[in-house]
Amino acid sequence: MKNNFHKILFVITITLLTVIMVQTMTGFISLKKLTGAMTLADAPKLTYRNYVDGSFQHDCEQYSKDHLGFREWALRLYNQYTWNCYNTSSNTNVKIGKDKWLYESGFVMDHYQSAMYEYTNDTSEMKMLFDKEALRLWKVQELLKEHDIHIFVSLIPGKDVIYPEHLPENTEYFQPDGIHAYDYYKKRFDELGINYIDFVELFKNIKDSVDYQLFTKTSSHWSNIASIYVFDSIINYMEVIGNKNITNLNIGEKYHAQTREPDDDLEQLLNLAFRIKSEPNYYADVTAINDTTAIKPYFITIGDSYFWNFTKNIPFDDIFKKYPYWYYNSTVYYDSEHTSTREIDMEQELMRADFIMLNYCTLQLYKLGNYFIANALIHLCYDQETIDSVISGITNTIKSNVEWYNSIVEKAKNNNITTDEALYNDAIYLMNLNPEKYFDELKGDKMPISRNKNLTKINN
Repeated sequence: MKNNFHKILFVITITLLTVIMVQTMTGFISLKKLTGAMTLADAPKLTYRNYVDGSFQHDCEQYSKDHLGFREWALRLYNQYTWNCYNTSSNTNVKIGKDKWLYESGFVMDHYQSAMYEYTNDTSEMKMLFDKEALRLWKVQELLKEHDIHIFVSLIPGKDVIYPEHLPENTEYFQPDGIHAYDYYKKRFDELGINYIDFVELFKNIKDSVDYQLFTKTSSHWSNIASIYVFDSIINYMEVIGNKNITNLNIGEKYHAQTREPDDDLEQLLNLAFRIKSEPNYYADVTAINDTTAIKPYFITIGDSYFWNFTKNIPFDDIFKKYPYWYYNSTVYYDSEHTSTREIDMEQELMRADFIMLNYCTLQLYKLGNYFIANALIHLCYDQETIDSVISGITNTIKSNVEWYNSIVEKAKNNNITTDEALYNDAIYLMNLNPEKYFDELKGDKMPISRNKNLTKINN
């Protein structure tokens, strides 16, 4: 009997190893991919150098780990085990709150101590940075008005602001409560007369009166149903500030349905074997109202990931001529002409727009616009020849500093670009970081007199 037992165990072991090996080599069973940002090791190439220094063996081990058969199942089962038995998250960016509500770690940090400490430890310096950006935005707003273009800010609440009662206990953030971007910006926007629509205050006011969740238990962003009503309000707001008739939304009756993307975005990041039990959420079907008198504006959005909920529900093609989305002012979506903001001719794109929305949540407001505001201000005031002259001056300054220039050369190698490209990119970054340093007329709290004359030609 003992001999048979060992034989059976041996056969089972060999069978399992064989199946795993075959899955590794062929992937004959299709498995659901893991969610989240991850980089899998590429198959290493044997060279004399990596053989001698031992890196080839290390790379082989890493490749084997990343591509082992049934790796996805194994990780999901392990994550399920730690979730059920220890109430812990396998993803450091996902925090488990009370009643197993999920929160993105950045919002937990901002709630307990303010995310300003990611940028500076000095509240006076943070206020100064906020003041500079708000003043630049006011100038951009007034300059765009001269071309009948309207820019506004959509202030979005974080989940921690609306549902603080489910937050995990604070065990890791111990710095004093600093300046919160939303609180300071809202005050400055009112003082300067900057266009904004405040969904933070709105969500706080309606939280206990609506019959649907503004944020779901397993999401980081506002719920699909909430985002529908939000965008309806955004259209109405654009009609007011632009004095234009825009196609409105026809929102159908709410209905319960199983949680759908992206109402479970944080749950997806946990990569569990089984779905988290939750109540069905509300959803609604949305169509555009047929209005032959409405215009179809050119609508640019610069902002964070809260915009994705709109794209799941709103019929943009029926409302807008074009609606490019500049994700963190970097990657461009919903634009057949561009994939990156580096490819964009800022003069032409600004003049194409009817409305520009800065769409930022309370956590991401600390980097409002991601340098779009400064870049727009420069191009509204100065032509490309003047801007190129400033960029040339900055690159010459870099070249004159041996240590600085060498760091640019190294950066170019690491990013697989030419040194001239790296110099140009750094010069633009420095110009947009502090435009007042390179354009004297942009200093102070008064409107600049200079105007980019090319803009009128483009508009015509």
